[in-house]
Order: sequence, then structure tokens, then C-alpha cells
Amino acid sequence: MSGACAALVGDGVIRGVLGAVDCETRTFAEAGYSALTSASSGFQLALTALLTIYVALIGYRMLFAAGGAKLSDAPGIALKIGAILALVTSWATFQTLVFDLAARAPGEIAAIVAAPMQMDGSSLAADPVGGLQTAYEQLSQGAGVFGKIAGPTAKAYSSPAAAAAEALSAASGVLFMTTAGVISAATLAIGVLTAVGPVFIALFLIPATRGLFAGWVRALAAAAFVPLLAWLVAVLMLVVLEPWLVALAQERAAGTPNAQTALSAAALVFVFGAGQAALVISACVMAFGFRLRRPAAVIQPPAPAASRDTPSAPEAASRAQRLAFDLQRDHVATASRSRTAELAGATVSTSSRSTVMVERTTRLGDDYRRPDAAPRRLGMVR
Repeated sequence: MSGACAALVGDGVIRGVLGAVDCETRTFAEAGYSALTSASSGFQLALTALLTIYVALIGYRMLFAAGGAKLSDAPGIALKIGAILALVTSWATFQTLVFDLAARAPGEIAAIVAAPMQMDGSSLAADPVGGLQTAYEQLSQGAGVFGKIAGPTAKAYSSPAAAAAEALSAASGVLFMTTAGVISAATLAIGVLTAVGPVFIALFLIPATRGLFAGWVRALAAAAFVPLLAWLVAVLMLVVLEPWLVALAQERAAGTPNAQTALSAAALVFVFGAGQAALVISACVMAFGFRLRRPAAVIQPPAPAASRDTPSAPEAASRAQRLAFDLQRDHVATASRSRTAELAGATVSTSSRSTVMVERTTRLGDDYRRPDAAPRRLGMVR
């Protein structure tokens, strides 16, 4: 433990745990980041090789237009590479954009949201860390007083004093675990995820490994949401719990401790502890809602039905292949039009012959129906 962190010893359980974890986590995150991104580490060599392969693949795709790559994508690609290099080579940039955003921003947001509750006259809520320490001490001292009244051999169901002692002792443990314990655990998670952050940021380059980067962001977001919600619940609990703790302290000072007051205070702590657990689950659910934006799919018009002689175009072809396919398709279309013209000419010729035959048949019928032909036929009959 460093000298600055060692000075926190003796400040109380909650103050000591919160202060020591916060101090050591920042030191650990910075040291781990520096060791990982140093010039002598293997990570820098791996990052250089990864960038070289990535740039070569991008150049190949743009040269042959594979996968729909365009020259207009170059500024976005350069911006992405620059952002990754800035985050994995500078602790000052990484600390501001990642560590402080995850470790400091939740506490500041919680302070802004809880400001109205802290200004309504609640002495415990005005200083959340000191208020939690005071509440923990009051519950522990109350459990000791009721334990002395009940006696060393008393059980929780034997007398109200024994029940109050058991409830206050459990409430002090729940208070510690659902406030200082939850916040300290989230702070530790932020420190560890920050220390290994450059690895996951570098994995964002390759599309196949971007899922790991998204998972790292979700885990970091969940670890950041937990302190935000935990501090808000802690401030609200201190506002609600303060009158009961004041009454419990006054009764203990007067020598007339009331078991009902102790049980009510313990019940309030249990209720807020259950709410804290539900909000931790809610923070994880919210964090897992993060998704990487995917490029919008291009809607292609429906292709005409191809004949048996028309080859199907490959899904991802180079420019030379697409040119050859277009030429072949034009040749097939020209041949198809030639066959259509020949069929149309044959149809016209057939139609002309049919017209001539109809005209001849019509003339024969007209001759049969002429008036001067009828007497001759009649005379022949005579």
C-alpha cells in the first residue's frame, strides 16, 4: 500500500474500505496500462503487426473493389486508426476518456441528482461517506447494547432484546455490503478492465474480434452504472433512516433502549439492501444493451429472371470479373434479340402466305355466287 493510501487506516470501516480501494485502484490501473503499452512489451510488437496487416487488407480491398470498399472510406479508416493509436499510447488520453469516465463520472452524476435530498436538512445525506460510517456505527453499537440486555446465552426468539440485537447486527452487515461493498467491487472491476483496456481497443480493428471489444465496453459500462445507482440508493436510505438512528441513539443514551425502534431501523436497512441488489441487476441489463452500429444494408432492386444461358454473377467479384460478366451478359442479350427478330420475320412471312390463301378462297366463293353463272348451271341441268 502506498503512503497516501496507508493514511486512510483508522478512519472507520466504510471510510477506510472506500478510500483504500479507490486509491489503490487508480494506482493499479495506471501501472498496468504503462506496463502493457511500454516499448519493451510484446503488446507493442503485436499492435504494429496488426496495424500492418490491417492497412494491407484495406489497400487490397480498395485496389480490387472487393467487399464494396471505396476510396471515400479512407478518411473514416484513418480516423479510426488514429483514435486507437491515441488511446493505446497515451495514458493521459486514456485516463480522461476511459478511466475518469467510468470511475469519476458516476459519482458526479449521483451528486447532481441527489443534491435536492442533501439540501433538505439531512445531516447524514449531506456527507454520504460520513453518513454511512455513522449509520454503521450506530447499528453496531445498538446491537451491542441489546446483546448485553439479552445476555450471552439468549437466542433471537427468546426476548425482544435478543431479536433486536440479532436484527441490528445483521443490518450493519447488510449496510456495509450493499453500500461500501458494492461500490468497492465496482471500482475494482473498473480498475482491472482499465488496465487491460488497450488489448480490447486494439481488437476493434479486426471485424472478427469486434465482439470482444463490445463485451469489454459492456462490462465497463456495467461497472460504471453500479456506483451511480448505489450512491443514489445510499443517499435516499440515509435520508429515510436518519430519524430512526437519532431515536435509537437517544434511547441508548437515556438507558431505555426500545426493541421496536431497533427492529424498525433494521427492517429499513433490509428493504434498501434488496433494492440495491435489484438495481445492480438493472445496471447489468442496461450495460448489455450496448450494440456496435452496423452499416445499413443496401437494398438492391429485384434482378430479372435469368435464362439458362445467362451465367449467375458471383456475390463478391472483382472489377475484372464483373467486366467479363457484363460483356458475356451483353453478348447473350444480343443473341437473344437476334433470335427474337428471326422469329418475328418468320411470323410475318407465315401471316402473308395465310392472307394470300384467304384471298384466293374468297375469289372462288365470289365466282360461285355470280348471277350469270347460275343460268348456265340451270341450263345444264335441263
